[in-house]
Amino acid sequence: MAKNGKRTENREVFRKEIDALQISESRIVRNQDMKIRHYHDSIELFILLEGTRYFFVDRKIHVIKAGSAILIPPGQIHKTSTYGDDSSHSRFLLQFSREGTEGILQSSYSMNFEEFSQKYNGITTFRSEKWTQLLDTIARLKKEFDYDNPNIPLVRVLSHEILAMYTSEFDYNASMHGESEENTGLVSEVHNSIQQVIEYLNSNYMDEILLDDLSKKFFISRAYLTRNFRKVTGVTIVQYLTVIRVRKACLLLKTTDESITFIAEECGFSNTTYFENVFKRLRGRTPGQYRKMCRSSEL
Repeated sequence: MAKNGKRTENREVFRKEIDALQISESRIVRNQDMKIRHYHDSIELFILLEGTRYFFVDRKIHVIKAGSAILIPPGQIHKTSTYGDDSSHSRFLLQFSREGTEGILQSSYSMNFEEFSQKYNGITTFRSEKWTQLLDTIARLKKEFDYDNPNIPLVRVLSHEILAMYTSEFDYNASMHGESEENTGLVSEVHNSIQQVIEYLNSNYMDEILLDDLSKKFFISRAYLTRNFRKVTGVTIVQYLTVIRVRKACLLLKTTDESITFIAEECGFSNTTYFENVFKRLRGRTPGQYRKMCRSSEL
């Protein structure tokens, strides 16, 4: 039993995993917010079937409503949390790994994995008739697993059809309303405060940033800042800064010939050894190995 006698239920109604693809659907009734952050190497398409949620992705806080979907690029921290008093919601997820997806993206969109995920990174709302088509396709995909021998090639086709429906609506909304859908008056005071801090961190990651300085700059207490930053993003300020700095380091390693020491300093790391240790922990290889991998992939 949850607080105030409210029932907490998180019921996964569907989950399947095949090569390069994960599919799941969950229905949540009065749950507490997701406690752990998500950070993975796949492209995730989050489709909200029922309810309304806050959704933090990388550096933006969205409000996502039923009838909408959001695409999360690989390597970006994201977290969903309660909007308003009722946290009941239902969502459908597709996760596309690079293996088995890159070729399809190249042939269908003339974009690689990173280019595709960056272009279609964001939230989009479906028109009524397109939403109905999407739900029908999701139902067909799930129905295939009712058979003893599901048609896996058909499942793959349907999953990419769902992705194509999202990109089509994304492009339509971009042409009608601009590149992305903006939240207008829907974000709470807490979320507005944390959004400002997030923007500041992304612009000043190369500097030494102290919690006391942040709290003074934004006129909020240190306790308020640390508690609500983690509530919104799922990570601490230090963890978030580390992800930003490592991402910037990846760009410099890939596009310049600057030394590891220079890049460490440029990205706000106090010393090279610490930078190398953190980089390997997050990326699975040393900065030198990452640079070599990037160069070899360009050949």
